[in-house]
Amino acid sequence: GKADPEMPKRMYIHPDSPSTGEQWMQKVVSFHKLKLTNNISDKHGFQTILNSMHKYQPRFHLVRANDILKLPYSTFRTYVFKETEFIAVTAYQNEKIT
Repeated sequence: GKADPEMPKRMYIHPDSPSTGEQWMQKVVSFHKLKLTNNISDKHGFQTILNSMHKYQPRFHLVRANDILKLPYSTFRTYVFKETEFIAVTAYQNEKIT
């Protein structure tokens, strides 16, 4: 059949951003507010829409910036952790995952 339409590239900006390196080091950095979904009509929280049965590789961008509005023009470094690669599915068999 036809391929799924490509979803726009999205970047999740952590709600504690921007912060100094010292502030980031004081506590655990959590992404619990980020929601991955395949439902384009889902409007809850910080969501990233994925296509089912597609492989994804999260990337972590560390940006040196004083102003969040200047992100596209800022110096950054990208980190990829191979063990975080995953394939999105339509339904999970674990009721703890929503």
